[in-house]
Amino acid sequence: MNRILVCDDSDFVRKMIKRELESSYELEIFQDGVEAYEFLQNDSDFDFAIIDGEMPKMNGWELIKKIKQKPEMENLPVVILTASEDEYFQNRAFDYGAFDYLKKPFKSGELYKYLNDFFKGDINKGIVLVVEDSKLQNHTISQQLKLKHLKPVSVYSGEEAIEVLLKGEDVDTILLDLHLTGASGFQIAKALKKDSRFEYIPIIGITASSDKTKTEMMEKAFLSGVDDFISKPYNLVEFYARVMANVNRGKLVKRLKEESELDYLTKLYNRRMLFKILEHLFSSSVRYKKELSFLMIDIDRFKVVNDTYGHFIGDEVLKEVAELINSSVRQADVAGRFGGEEFCVVMPHTSLENACVVADKLRRAVESRTIHIRDLNINVTISAGVTSLDFNEKIESFIKRADDALYKAKESGRNRVCYCPKDNSVSACIP
Repeated sequence: MNRILVCDDSDFVRKMIKRELESSYELEIFQDGVEAYEFLQNDSDFDFAIIDGEMPKMNGWELIKKIKQKPEMENLPVVILTASEDEYFQNRAFDYGAFDYLKKPFKSGELYKYLNDFFKGDINKGIVLVVEDSKLQNHTISQQLKLKHLKPVSVYSGEEAIEVLLKGEDVDTILLDLHLTGASGFQIAKALKKDSRFEYIPIIGITASSDKTKTEMMEKAFLSGVDDFISKPYNLVEFYARVMANVNRGKLVKRLKEESELDYLTKLYNRRMLFKILEHLFSSSVRYKKELSFLMIDIDRFKVVNDTYGHFIGDEVLKEVAELINSSVRQADVAGRFGGEEFCVVMPHTSLENACVVADKLRRAVESRTIHIRDLNINVTISAGVTSLDFNEKIESFIKRADDALYKAKESGRNRVCYCPKDNSVSACIP
């Protein structure tokens, strides 16, 4: 049973909350902030807190501030109760780390429904990347998303956001604080929109700009690639509406993107998309002098498989090899089907030596795998050509050196990895 802390100086409100919640939740009820805080010093194991904003001795604002300063309670969802219509209290609640605020008086059953919605069910309506450098506000936003069954992924810098996406986190939209320390939200938005792997993900910019600067901030945000805009403090109804609209848009675009960019058979990137990504990574690597390696892979004697077993079995072999390739490379690497029985892998921030290690690991994985299709047991091998970037070369020569290394591997007996060094010397093979 979930445990709820309740603190309100009104005897009527305390009785109302107790009557509404005691059958479903374990309650600890206090009449002022001092009493509640003294209790929390010895027992802080709560799942939720409902605190009146205005109380004698210690008011709700002081109490929530003390709660959020304790490491063991910093993630505790807190709802502030207030009878005030003043927007000042909305701002204050958000700044202090309140999850939400509720207006008094509330209708019978309203609080029960609110808590039931919060604790109920799986979080499965969508995944939201929350990029906010304030730990307090990041937690608050994440809790608000959970209430609507959205899964938050929390990061605290733009650099960390890009790292999470490169590792393969599959998000439906991004909530991006525009005033981040380090790289700003504007810079991160620009970087993501320039990368074909992430350009489709809707970005909602968040800022605490005043009315005077709001228009200017919105213009700058949209020019940076932000798709939508929310000002803090925000109205929760509007917040949820904007987030859900962008989550649904992200899901739709993702589905269309997959249909246009993935190979229908292997579900790896198709040739067009593969080389679009390669061009982007090639330009970035040359500009920032970062290592980049490229693998070309071919299934040995694949025509024999098709001629012996038919094209249906051949397709199943292609899918099996594609799965092995995908599971052998990192999330940051880009694997695609070049055509027929040939595949490519683009490996950013990877040396020639390390790329060869990955290629040979893949070669051994394919060699040792027996592919079971219907009542058949089929074994195949692969050959691979590897090269790494020379910062002075063109992309065509970069690709050609990998192709030359693959040709050398085939010529040398197949089932091996060959590499072509930057100096264009004769390819060497392993084993």
